[in-house]
Amino acid sequence: MIQSPQTIQVSRDGVVHEATIAWRTEDRMWVVSIVSPAFEPVEERAFDAFEALCRVREKLEPEGWRIGVAGAQADVWPSGMARDQGGGLKAYRMTEEQVGGLVDTFEPVDPATVTTVADQRAEADRLYEAIRRNAQNG
Repeated sequence: MIQSPQTIQVSRDGVVHEATIAWRTEDRMWVVSIVSPAFEPVEERAFDAFEALCRVREKLEPEGWRIGVAGAQADVWPSGMARDQGGGLKAYRMTEEQVGGLVDTFEPVDPATVTTVADQRAEADRLYEAIRRNAQNG
């Protein structure tokens, strides 16, 4: 399991900067914060760490920022159980054929490989539908 805080990369307009992302629980909520010299610190709360990360991303995305963590990649999305029992610290990497292995939500990745929350949600919906279709036809 990846430990908090974590040094990651963030990017805007192809320019990469370092940032520190941290997560913790506080009053039964998950708190995710990100700090970088490139922008003002952002902190958000939610019932799981993945959702708190999504809220942080939604604050930074309108300014063009992309956060380089596995939990921001288009083909990664947590199950309800991963959220309820694991706090959203792990999520599944999916294909059109199956829900694949677990990845650490805050695992550092190249920010060029991530997408927006809206695009990620749409891709997760598309992949879940493809998996259902393939299961029915298989």
